[in-house]
Amino acid sequence: MVGRRGRREQEVLPPYPAGATRGQQTGSRQMRYAPAPPPGRRDRRLPGEQAIPAYTPSIAARSIDGHLLRTGSDVYAWYRLGPQRWSFRSDSQRQDLIAAIAGQYAELQGRWMHLRVTTRPYPIRMWAEAHVHNAVGRLPDVPGAMSFDDYLVGEQQQLMGRSMAEKEVYLGVQVQTRNMMDRTVERAAPLLRRILPEAVDAELTALAGEVEHLDQVIGSAGLEGRPATADEMSWLMHRSCSLGLPAPRNMPAVPGATWEPEDLASFTDAADFHQDPYAPTVTVRGRTGSNAGVTRHVAVLTVGLMHGLQIPEMDDPWVQRSDRLPASVEWSARIYVRRPEEVQGELARQMNKVRSQVRHYTDEHELEPPQSLARQASRVLEIDDEMTSGFTALATRVRSWWRLAVSGPTERDALRLAQSLLDLYKPKIAIEHPEAQYALAREFIPGESLSSSAYLRRGSVVWAAAAVPTATAEVGDRRGILLGETCTATRRPVAWDPWMAQEVRDGSGLTAMVAGLGGGKSFLGGGILYKTLRAGAHWTVLDPSGPLARLCELPELRPYARPINLLNAQAGILNPYRVVAEPLIDHFLDEDDPERAWRREKALAAATRRRLVLDVLAGLLPYEVAKLPQSRIVLLRAVRTVGGRADADPSLVFDALRRDASEHHEHAVVVADFLDEMRERMSLLIPERDADPYNETRDDRLTVLTMAGLTLPKDGVGREHWTDAESLGVEMLNLAAWLTQRSVYERPKDARKGVWIDEAFFLSEVPTGRVLMNRFARDSRKWNVRVLLSSQIPADFLRIQGFVTLLDSVFIGRLDDDNAQADALRLLKVPVGAGYEQVVASLGRRPGGHRGTERDTSPRQFIFGDGAGGVERIRIDLSGPHLDHLRSALDTTPDAMRDTSTGASLRPDAVAPSLPSDDAGPGVDGTLSDEDFELAADYELGLTEDLEVDGVDVSNGLPPTGPPADRNGQNGHHHEHHEQHHEQHREHVRDQELGQHQQPQQQHQGADRSQPSGQVVA
Repeated sequence: MVGRRGRREQEVLPPYPAGATRGQQTGSRQMRYAPAPPPGRRDRRLPGEQAIPAYTPSIAARSIDGHLLRTGSDVYAWYRLGPQRWSFRSDSQRQDLIAAIAGQYAELQGRWMHLRVTTRPYPIRMWAEAHVHNAVGRLPDVPGAMSFDDYLVGEQQQLMGRSMAEKEVYLGVQVQTRNMMDRTVERAAPLLRRILPEAVDAELTALAGEVEHLDQVIGSAGLEGRPATADEMSWLMHRSCSLGLPAPRNMPAVPGATWEPEDLASFTDAADFHQDPYAPTVTVRGRTGSNAGVTRHVAVLTVGLMHGLQIPEMDDPWVQRSDRLPASVEWSARIYVRRPEEVQGELARQMNKVRSQVRHYTDEHELEPPQSLARQASRVLEIDDEMTSGFTALATRVRSWWRLAVSGPTERDALRLAQSLLDLYKPKIAIEHPEAQYALAREFIPGESLSSSAYLRRGSVVWAAAAVPTATAEVGDRRGILLGETCTATRRPVAWDPWMAQEVRDGSGLTAMVAGLGGGKSFLGGGILYKTLRAGAHWTVLDPSGPLARLCELPELRPYARPINLLNAQAGILNPYRVVAEPLIDHFLDEDDPERAWRREKALAAATRRRLVLDVLAGLLPYEVAKLPQSRIVLLRAVRTVGGRADADPSLVFDALRRDASEHHEHAVVVADFLDEMRERMSLLIPERDADPYNETRDDRLTVLTMAGLTLPKDGVGREHWTDAESLGVEMLNLAAWLTQRSVYERPKDARKGVWIDEAFFLSEVPTGRVLMNRFARDSRKWNVRVLLSSQIPADFLRIQGFVTLLDSVFIGRLDDDNAQADALRLLKVPVGAGYEQVVASLGRRPGGHRGTERDTSPRQFIFGDGAGGVERIRIDLSGPHLDHLRSALDTTPDAMRDTSTGASLRPDAVAPSLPSDDAGPGVDGTLSDEDFELAADYELGLTEDLEVDGVDVSNGLPPTGPPADRNGQNGHHHEHHEQHHEQHREHVRDQELGQHQQPQQQHQGADRSQPSGQVVA
């Protein structure tokens, strides 16, 4: 030990066991018992107690009161440090973290610190209990299929097959040095507690102010420590006194009061330390509990010289590097923060030595001094400049000793792990294997003193803070489904509850999944669906390609699941007026004014239907017709005529177009002819007479909507180049997405519901995609919905204004395009241009990187942002034997599907999911009329501006009785060239209408804003 307290520290080293010779110093640890007092000495013991020897613990600790540990000479306050995220942070954020920790160390000048890093096995049993408690309304077991209990056992076995442990970091800070009076009072505590109890607690009372100051220093940003609890102190003592042994299965009871010296025997009696002379390891033998008879060989290493570290620019924190080892590594560091006056005096003495040696070379021998002296002089001046200029607190110097311990069942196993650590830290850090293993192993016990001053490391508080022992991979939660494990330096399981954000954090339920072809989106999403369904959730899935329908064939899900091929479903299933749910007053009983909230929601639903019909019909028109202002005008007038009631359908809009009596009558007829020509392909939008597919009600836990064979435009192709089939495909996909949204309102608000929309690129292609996103973001929290949106291109989501703000969690898979990688980082809210683009490109195997003939079956990797601040690289793991059938169902590789005899059979007669009643509810009276609510809803949906263009009187929400005033002059000529052939009579009518087409003199601002995405105003 060095420093001003060096002599005192030497004095409090534990004495050798009684009767031990100097060659037996590293022998097994013994307990010391004081002899009984002479019979003639008077004391206050009860009769019969005179023969009981006094107990003295074999460790330096004498008592533990809360988070304060007292030894014979010192009092230490112990803190549990909070984990810190290191991955996916910019260098400036990492430097700020290191500077914050260094500033906290600097405030502890003149104090000793004991840093302990230990591990705790992943609490599998605790996770299972929390998961079962969180599985509300789970699926009933199906006879002959895997039960929920078997599923949960398989999940736990999958966890137990891995060596995963959670890192816990503790920091002990010296409060003060105890004097002789303190030790005397402690020895006389049994007597003083009866005579003068205040004297026993006087020491701790005097420390209250200083301890409170330390609590504030350690608890601030950086270390983010809090006083260790009694359970945590018990765990730390057990892991230190039983160094290297497996974690105890059952911890002893924690006393509600102070640990007295006699209570510390529960720690010291749990294991024995023993070392043979000159042995490279120390043997630890368990004596009690689950470790009785268990032997481990522990190799204690120490940190030697280090150079060339550039943290955070190039290197990770050097303590965190040991997390890459497959076994647990224990750390113990003793750090003394030096006072400035101590350092300045030492610097002056060192500088005088260098100058004297330089003069010895130059003056006495007339020789050039060696470069080593010049480097020493330069380093001394550099340190002096750091301490006397700028923010001097960060230049505070420390002296420290850093020990590591690894263990194995045999000595050979322990030495093999030790060699792995040596190789892991090469070449910048030297890890040494010193002698005196027994004495070094005792340093891990809180309260023990240093065994030797060898391997002293000097540096600044910034250097000590750059170790960042709290850096870890913290992502997910402790009660949700198991997704896999982190695959960074720190390996830990990843569990995620998709409804914690809504139920606990009052956050949004939006999740984006982005990955390229073969990136594992279907595998990840299918795993989330299956596991949350087992836990009681309800899901509606829109999978245009159809592979996810195979989930409905799993034995345990088959009775509660239903696949629906929308392209072969009953006519009218995608009726734009029906895919928007009709609000029920029962859903608003918790509002302050239920009637007012219900009426407003009804008006908003009606306006949404009108806007949806308007955008769908405009999107079905040829581009050269849809971009004309007259087309928008006549469509809007017809939609307003039909209204927003739930029992309407698009055929009523066709009739209203033909009845248009305004000056645009001929154009309205042309638009109606265009739409009539597509009526056969629009059969899913128009129901048959007296055959509404929404009349049937069912309660399925899983509904998969597929649209196999749907024609969609390629990415990057402009709206003007879409074919009729592609335009129809986009609009039908949009309506199908609205159908999934309707399923949310079928069930109670508090029930856990989920919606997954695959190929969600169309949300940025149609105007109502933004409206749908707003509804999802608004209602995902109130209706407890998790919304998964997956796409191959992150720019599809970024094009939706405000989408990143609404996001809760993000999964990013492998992407090869540079722009796509940058966009993916923006979704994660991770710094762009900091080098993380390469991480996105390296997630799993890249196409063409593996040229073998065997399939790539390695688990897919994602960057997971959990919405609570955690961002880590994870590996999706569904490898348990109990999930073999799930992996087979989610295998979308063509060969596997070709070999499968039974695919996802979609019933052509399938109908829509269960839907709520269409009763409008009883009429209500209020201060605001229904027209007022309709006007507000129109304004919210962007329909008000369209009405102004059309000349509609928005005061009553109804179209005018007479023809609107002509506010646009009619002049100019325009000739349209058509790319597709139509029937002769339609071509003749269209040429008459478009040959002398109107060129507006005035451009109304609202008309331009209301145009569909990708359309240009003529």
